[in-house]
Amino acid sequence: MSVGDDRPGLTRREALRLLGVGGGAGLLASAGLLSVAERAAAQQGPVIRTVLRDIAPNALPDGALLFHEHLSIQLGANPSFHSDVDLMIAEARAAAADGIALIVDGGHPDMARDIDALRRIARESGMPLVASGGYYMQRTYPDDIATKSAEQIASDLVAEAGRDRLGAFGEIGQQGGVLTDDERKVHQAVALAHVRTGIPVFTHNPYSIRATTVPREAALRQLDIYEAAGATPQNICIGHVCCLDDPAAEVSIALARRGVYVGFDRVTLNGTMPDANRVIMAMALVEAGHADKLLLSSDFYSSPSLKANGGAGFAQTATVFGPMLVAAGLDPETLRMILVDNPKRFLTFTPRA
Repeated sequence: MSVGDDRPGLTRREALRLLGVGGGAGLLASAGLLSVAERAAAQQGPVIRTVLRDIAPNALPDGALLFHEHLSIQLGANPSFHSDVDLMIAEARAAAADGIALIVDGGHPDMARDIDALRRIARESGMPLVASGGYYMQRTYPDDIATKSAEQIASDLVAEAGRDRLGAFGEIGQQGGVLTDDERKVHQAVALAHVRTGIPVFTHNPYSIRATTVPREAALRQLDIYEAAGATPQNICIGHVCCLDDPAAEVSIALARRGVYVGFDRVTLNGTMPDANRVIMAMALVEAGHADKLLLSSDFYSSPSLKANGGAGFAQTATVFGPMLVAAGLDPETLRMILVDNPKRFLTFTPRA
């Protein structure tokens, strides 16, 4: 301000608008223009947010990170094995013994995810767990979604993220080949909530060898929504692309070129696409120079896969699908990057006030 200028100093709102929470938060904090919560966010560096604590990425134990699994979910009329918390604690411990360093739970309230169950599983197993938020698809939405605007839904999600220590929004989906009006609104709301908080997002696409009417470009249309909202590409993953019959990985490559992660998050779930086909697509993506944009996970939902039932357990992405990629010619160091470095980058964000 020049000498003799009698204009008042910047208000907090004006300062936030001009500097932005991300770029100018440190200056605003030192100037006393932020609230206590905002000053704490301004001073906090990049983290992975788990249900129990924020973890610096380099402080995680060594091992693979699974960006889309389920430890608490109930979608059908009959109780799922996920409701057995003691079983989930044992399965999480087994995953740690098999080299898994962190698991992201892809459920949220409209999938009957139990946040208290996740906290207990994390405490008693020692496995770092990331809780997710959002809405799944049209058939699971609560009635009030139809009456709310994207802005209202986004505000609700931001509040939920703070209350429940969410470290991701996901899985955010659609039930058919074309987004319904409500589904489009929900994706827009999640994109807005992501921009306001920095929290990563992973989506669900209805691709399957049986879903012959789903357009190939469905994943690209989802990404359009997040780009339009100004999303950070490094914290966006477009999911279930591994279930699209796309041997040349054309859709995967198109997504990677736009800077987002490509979710191969139904590996070992052969009913939606044989793993042999997924290996072909994954190798095509790698050979096109986009190994750094590939994320792997198994969307864990199969009772025979439980360790308790003789299966490979939550670690199956690393212990079953990983060796298939190596057998197809993938360098083990590249596999390590895909299983460890890529999801670590995806899940790392700097909290925004």
